[in-house]
Amino acid sequence: MTQTRRALGVVVITLVVVALGACGSDDDGDSGEGASTSIEATATDFEFDPTGWTVPAGEEFTIDFTNDGGVEHEWAVLKAGDDIESEDEFAEEKVLFEVEAIEPGTDTSESFTVAEAGEYQVICAIETHFDAGMEGTLTVE
Repeated sequence: MTQTRRALGVVVITLVVVALGACGSDDDGDSGEGASTSIEATATDFEFDPTGWTVPAGEEFTIDFTNDGGVEHEWAVLKAGDDIESEDEFAEEKVLFEVEAIEPGTDTSESFTVAEAGEYQVICAIETHFDAGMEGTLTVE
């Protein structure tokens, strides 16, 4: 009977180890450094593709921003409640954070964190670009 209990104990421990291994973690194998969420935006003359992005509140995310247009472009997120309808309403103080102007044919990656859930207006803050149609929405959940 003792040998049967010991064998049963080994089986139970093996099953627990296998189950824990199957659960794993959602870590992608990195050391925990860097953002776990990555989004992409491509600027052309004069729009973003896509025009909407979703990121988690309070967690760092990385934006991979590519300029496929013929002129410089930015990806600027305005503070909550500071949406604009025309460039005449724009002021640099309304910007929560931004990817500064990048040259045509280049790309960059930058990381940011938005603490508050909500919808944030995204614009190209270079003069005439917003009025030409360069805007989108960052949804923070």
